[in-house]
Amino acid sequence: MSRLAATTCAVLLTFSPFGLSAVRATDSTVPASPDSTFVYDLENEPSDCIGFLPKPGCGKKPQQAGDRGGSLQYLTFGVMILGLGTVGTVLARNVMKRDRAIAERMKDSQS
Repeated sequence: MSRLAATTCAVLLTFSPFGLSAVRATDSTVPASPDSTFVYDLENEPSDCIGFLPKPGCGKKPQQAGDRGGSLQYLTFGVMILGLGTVGTVLARNVMKRDRAIAERMKDSQS
């Protein structure tokens, strides 16, 4: 039974991106813009903002929750930290439990 479930899961995960791309491919038309000039929404000149490190005044505040620096990014970071804390706690508890069991066995063998 587990082989059938694993095979089914593998097949579904392998071919699901093709189905999703076919659904998204139907609505891929972009209306033509008469003006192809892009206007930067920055306080400074765009040439001053190009570089490896972000400079002050070279960005914009998030407009939506998923934008860079938006609330969803902070929520994702919090969930990741919570997950790491959970894994660390479980790991530490299991190591302490194992060490107690080993110490008890050694104590029993010495008696």
